[in-house]
Amino acid sequence: MDEERDCERCGKPIPRRRLEVLPFTRLCIECSEAIGGDFKTFVIPENTGKPGSLKKNYGSWQVKRKLRKITPLEKKATD
Repeated sequence: MDEERDCERCGKPIPRRRLEVLPFTRLCIECSEAIGGDFKTFVIPENTGKPGSLKKNYGSWQVKRKLRKITPLEKKATD
């Protein structure tokens, strides 16, 4: 991957090795650690009970990931 990108939060260049491992990342290492990464992760219990039953059987879990909204540091400082 020859593409070089800047971090969407601080504007510093994202290290080449990070882009090789995570080609779609939008954050440098420092910003990723500060805000918790590119994604928010949600764990949702799935009801495996019979339809119409009032008993809740949570036999499995579903994991969903949603892209995190990234606020650049310049805008954050002026708020």
